[in-house]
Amino acid sequence: MAADLARYLAAVQADPHYAPYLPDHALPDGPVLIVGQHAAFATSPRPATPVAVFPGGAPTTAVIAHPVMALVRIEHATAIITVGHDGTSTTCWEHALFPGLPTGVSWHLYPTELDAATGRWVLGAGRWAAGGRQAVLPRSVTAQVPGAPRVVALHDHDARTGRRWRS
Repeated sequence: MAADLARYLAAVQADPHYAPYLPDHALPDGPVLIVGQHAAFATSPRPATPVAVFPGGAPTTAVIAHPVMALVRIEHATAIITVGHDGTSTTCWEHALFPGLPTGVSWHLYPTELDAATGRWVLGAGRWAAGGRQAVLPRSVTAQVPGAPRVVALHDHDARTGRRWRS
């Protein structure tokens, strides 16, 4: 593996809150490669959303031995649409509007794949959920993404099938 790719390897660990409940096959089995980031507003980004690639961290032709992920920042908000008497509408965004919905900013690692048509890294197809594992971000990632926490939830389980992402 090229030396510049090693800068973007994140160690994987069991989430301490879920570790006692995880089966053996869900425990960490190696690092993940973080190739870029994406900032989303209001909701989680859709599959095939392009990722802003880190410098020197996104090979497009080399075989990669680790699962490939993107750091995703989501600022949660709810759209409030007001329709006036004349039929015009205005939209404003509210934070923490409904109890139980996510609020503030959350950080996740999402599966990422290379789009053959464009040659760009995009978020992987599927509906991803946290599976009880976390990634410890390397300094090369936290230095390039202001505000990123040191430990991030790893969203690598398909919510429909329960299977883990393998790139």
